[in-house]
Amino acid sequence: MLERKVRRAVITAAGFGTRFLPATKNLPKEMLPILDTPIIHYVAAECVEAGIEEIIVVIRPGNEAVMNYFTPSKQLESYLIEAGKEKHLQTYYEVADRAHFVFVHQNPRFPYGNGSPILSVKHLIDDEPFVVCWGDDLVLNPGGPGGVKQVVDYYVERGGAYGVLATTKVPREEVVRYGMVDLMNGGEEGQIKRIVEKPKIEDVTSELVEFGRMVLSQEIFEYLNETNTGKDGELWLMDSIHQLLSKRPLYAKTIQGEFLTTGDPLRFLKASVKFAMQRDDLASDFKEFLKEEIK
Repeated sequence: MLERKVRRAVITAAGFGTRFLPATKNLPKEMLPILDTPIIHYVAAECVEAGIEEIIVVIRPGNEAVMNYFTPSKQLESYLIEAGKEKHLQTYYEVADRAHFVFVHQNPRFPYGNGSPILSVKHLIDDEPFVVCWGDDLVLNPGGPGGVKQVVDYYVERGGAYGVLATTKVPREEVVRYGMVDLMNGGEEGQIKRIVEKPKIEDVTSELVEFGRMVLSQEIFEYLNETNTGKDGELWLMDSIHQLLSKRPLYAKTIQGEFLTTGDPLRFLKASVKFAMQRDDLASDFKEFLKEEIK
């Protein structure tokens, strides 16, 4: 299979974020800030670092906050320039100006499940590989490459493939919460033998689990369609990945850095603390604050 450049990424931000209500009534959870930066900004920054040229963000109808965020505000720019504070948007433009952003509403006719936002952008994916990112998953790797760059580089290293899934190692007792990945030859990266969704503890044979960073070939759409639903009539991307895996070789790349999910308030808080500890302007004072609080 010929090596091909990965130019596009799809970021999902179409859920209701019910675990964060009422904050997410009119704001996608992907727009909640980790410190002073929305979660989705960190995800988009990973894509930009990896050389992604077009970022497709899937949103739900009636909730345009993500689209508004990545659309420049002339009024704000003018104010900051006049006030000599334009540096406050430097981080924003390091992402917003370096990729073309496209916003797509998730098709409301598609079934429930995380396969529907991907299927909603099928018409924008040419016959080429693309990145998929869950908009509430983060990778913290200070001084090193982000998760997207690592999976894209591994995809290119493989000379092109039908798919590369990001994996991370977790304690055995936590594997039951994720999709367990078994590799053909053991180790921490290479060809995938099987993926088992949320295995029972007695069935755990690997401490590798997949998470929300992957490169997929366009061939995934041979299996991902609105009639190919799974349990309870839901449409899950992993079901289609299982079907693709039965026909084509897929690979796993264990990511350097720490995988952090922000899908519930406690994990969101933990992620915020970990990011704060990496900030030179916050870490020292914040550590002292925590010491006082836990006395």
